[in-house]
Amino acid sequence: MERSFPRDIGALASIFEFVREVFAAESVDAVNAFEVDLVIEELFTNMVKYSSESSNDIAIRIDRKNDRLIICLTDSDVDPFDPTRAREVDTDRPLRDRKPGGLGIHLVRRMTESFDYEYRDRTSIITLVKKLETEGA
Repeated sequence: MERSFPRDIGALASIFEFVREVFAAESVDAVNAFEVDLVIEELFTNMVKYSSESSNDIAIRIDRKNDRLIICLTDSDVDPFDPTRAREVDTDRPLRDRKPGGLGIHLVRRMTESFDYEYRDRTSIITLVKKLETEGA
């Protein structure tokens, strides 16, 4: 399923509703909702924040392939912004010794099997693969 959302943080509630629709249509266990919401929220928020020159909607596509979700966010008429190149966060260092930022992308990396970025024709495409969990597993 695919849907487009306005380039506005206020669209997050509608995005979460869309995720629930996909879960219902694809029989995805609700135990996966928190992590899927979090990774989409992080990436959508970054697209809004770092590509503010565009007024185009952001498309989100979610497909189920066996025990995986393929999540794709597409942002058009933007300059490149590759979140996969964000520096790794050293979570073992004390907070006072760390630079702010990067924890959201850190969580995206930890919660997904793959996290890829492609840029062509002024379009940023982020593709994630999320292994699905089942209740009680």
